[in-house]
Amino acid sequence: MRHRVRVIKDPEVAKLLADETRRQILNKLRHDELSATDLAKALNKNHSSIVHHLNQLLEAGLIEVAREEKVRNMVQPYYRSVSHGFHVAYSLTEALSQDPDYSAWQEEYIDGMLLALSGYGVSVPEARRDEARALLQRCYLGQKKAYEERITKRTAVPDVSKYAARNTANILSHMLLMKDKEYMEALSRLSEIIEESEEDQRG
Repeated sequence: MRHRVRVIKDPEVAKLLADETRRQILNKLRHDELSATDLAKALNKNHSSIVHHLNQLLEAGLIEVAREEKVRNMVQPYYRSVSHGFHVAYSLTEALSQDPDYSAWQEEYIDGMLLALSGYGVSVPEARRDEARALLQRCYLGQKKAYEERITKRTAVPDVSKYAARNTANILSHMLLMKDKEYMEALSRLSEIIEESEEDQRG
């Protein structure tokens, strides 16, 4: 049985996730057992490149060979991820910030969060974008830490609906976040920026 979420505590393994192709491969293998040929077609990538990425993911223990089939007198392995999801440990935040590829990936992620605010009718003024971005990053890291604390405490999964389990987990995360003073301060300051933006739009 595969893990629901695996916490990655090795910085070298975490760095592998900075590559978009490897992230795409892991996402595909979360849902299906696929061969290198299947992945090359699905991602429109060179077969040898996919094999290279698969070997790296195998060595890191993020994927495994689920089964093998004979194709034209050759054994063709089919892969799957070892977990339904992966979470890079909060404790690696500082160490990984020194890695240019991982850092660039995370910066792009935070930029996406800032852009996503517009989907909720929030237009952050140019003069406050850097501040809003920094606050979003702090909130993101706070949520990341709370999520990690919560999943590491989970033992057995009771026989309840996934929606009940998810909402309970969210409540527990909120309880942890309420104890994080830096998170609450960042959330309050971000709320002020959003409220000012909404007032400007109404004015």
